Amino acid sequence: MTAAIEDFETEIEATRSHTASDATDPEFRTYWLGLTKESRNIRAQQLRVFGELVGSVTNTLSGWRILDVGCGDGRWLRTFLEFDASPEKVIGIDVSDARFANGQAKNPLVTLMKTNGITIPCKNGYFDLVTQFVCFSNIPSVALRKLMAGEICRAVKSGGFIFWWDLPYTTAPADRNVYLQPSDYFEWPIRELAVGELPRLSECLRPLRGIRRLLRPVLDRLGYQPTHVAALIGPKPRD
Repeated sequence: MTAAIEDFETEIEATRSHTASDATDPEFRTYWLGLTKESRNIRAQQLRVFGELVGSVTNTLSGWRILDVGCGDGRWLRTFLEFDASPEKVIGIDVSDARFANGQAKNPLVTLMKTNGITIPCKNGYFDLVTQFVCFSNIPSVALRKLMAGEICRAVKSGGFIFWWDLPYTTAPADRNVYLQPSDYFEWPIRELAVGELPRLSECLRPLRGIRRLLRPVLDRLGYQPTHVAALIGPKPRD
């Protein structure tokens, strides 16, 4: 594994630099973490699809061991606690010094670990759920993304799940605008949703028999186009 770290050292440092600039940029933080229209809408969509997808396999996060990869300042770690996860069973990891410092200050109840960008510091099959929110799009090569995907698979227990929320393309400066889909990195069953800034118009109709199906193609062309991909990956096949 030391050889692997050395092989990807330049890419990992580029990831740290890229994410650190976001963590300390007031304009970026206001736009995506503040009370702007874009921040409010995307946050609401994330909560909605997380609840829909993860809620299809459990009614509560109570008792679940959860890992957030690329946790940043820990926004989703706090959200898991709001969904009744236990603080001692929630862990966040990140490679960014600046984001990790922010996360430690904001999340005194959960465990935060700074990672080397290659390995996940846990034993095999430990977590019920591993999440990633706009992490893979910031990883600057296919090889490194596949390496991290393998580590995530190792960390999930048999019967466990991965939740994916990301852009449909990469944003890392060294590997920008590469098409990005969860099926490129995971071979387990995948339930995938294309998500826009606001719900599709057809999703806002009352469930009148036959009407929604009839109007969906027309209404959805008039609404916001998808900007993100959400997916529930799993369950992990049992050994």
